[in-house]
Amino acid sequence: MNLSSIDLNLLVVFDALMTHRQVTRAGQQLGLSQPATSNALARLRKLLDDELFVRSAAGLQPTPKAMALSAQLQPALGQIQTALSAQEIFDPASSDLTFRIGMSDYVEFMLLPALLKQVQQVAPGVSFQIRAGDRTQQLDMLNQGKLDLICGLFPDKGDAHRQHCLFEESFVCVCRCEHPFIQGSLSLEDYIAAQHLLVSVKEDRKGRIDHILEKQGLRRHVAISVPHFLVAPALIAQTDLITTMTGRVAAAFSSAYRLQVLPLPLPVKGFRVSMRWHRSNDAPAQRWLRAIVSEVGAIA
Repeated sequence: MNLSSIDLNLLVVFDALMTHRQVTRAGQQLGLSQPATSNALARLRKLLDDELFVRSAAGLQPTPKAMALSAQLQPALGQIQTALSAQEIFDPASSDLTFRIGMSDYVEFMLLPALLKQVQQVAPGVSFQIRAGDRTQQLDMLNQGKLDLICGLFPDKGDAHRQHCLFEESFVCVCRCEHPFIQGSLSLEDYIAAQHLLVSVKEDRKGRIDHILEKQGLRRHVAISVPHFLVAPALIAQTDLITTMTGRVAAAFSSAYRLQVLPLPLPVKGFRVSMRWHRSNDAPAQRWLRAIVSEVGAIA
C-alpha cells in the first residue's frame, strides 16, 4: 500500500475510535461532527477491507485486525505527538491559560489552598475553573475534553486515561471534647451506642460503615445525613453526635472546634486520592499542571 495515497487523518480517527469505542465521543475529541467521523470510519473500512468495529451493547468492539493495527499504530502516533510537542514552549511566568479541573469538595479542601499559593508565586497569570459532579460526570467531561484533569477516587483507570496517586487517606472517629461518655478512647460498644452524623455525597442514610457493621450483625443509629463534609465539624462541636471522617480533615478542624480525634474501633480501609487525565492530553502546559498538582498532593 502506497503511503502517499492514504489520508493520514484517518489513522487519527481510528485511534480515537479505539479510545472511546463510540463515534460521537471520538468525533468530539477530534472536533469532528458525528457524520464526518462515521464517514471516516467508512473510508477506513474500505481501505483496510475489514469492519474494524462491530456494534454491541457496550459500544463499538474492535475486530482482531483493528486490535493488531492499534498495537502498531499507537506507539507511532505517540512518537509523532512527542516530536511535535517538543517544538511547543510553555512559560508559566507569562502564561494566562485557564486550566479546568474536576474535584469534589473534599479534594478542593485538601489541594486548592496550597495549589493556589504555589501557582501565584510561579505563574500569576494562570487561572483555574473548578468543576463539580459525581465520578461518572467528571469522567465524561474528561473524555469530551471539557476538563484538563480530574482529582478524586477512581478505582479503575481505563485504557484512555493515565493516573497518578496524589496521597493516601485513612478514617478516624470524631466527637467533641466534652462528650458525656467518650473521653480519650472509643470501644465498639460506645461507637454503636452513640448517635451518628453521616456525610453522604449520595444523599442517603447508609454508608460504608453501615455495610461493615451489618456483616458483624451490628447496626448504628444515623441521626443526620448531610451531603457536604465541611458542615460536619461544626455540628459535631455543638452536639453529642459522633462522625467518621478522613484523618486529614479531622486534624485540620480539631483545634478550632475542640474535637477529639480517635481511632475507629472497627477496621475500615482507607483510600487513595489520584489525578487522572486523558492520554491524548500531553502538551507542555498540561505536563506542567500535572507536575505542580502532584507536588502539592505529596505534601497534603
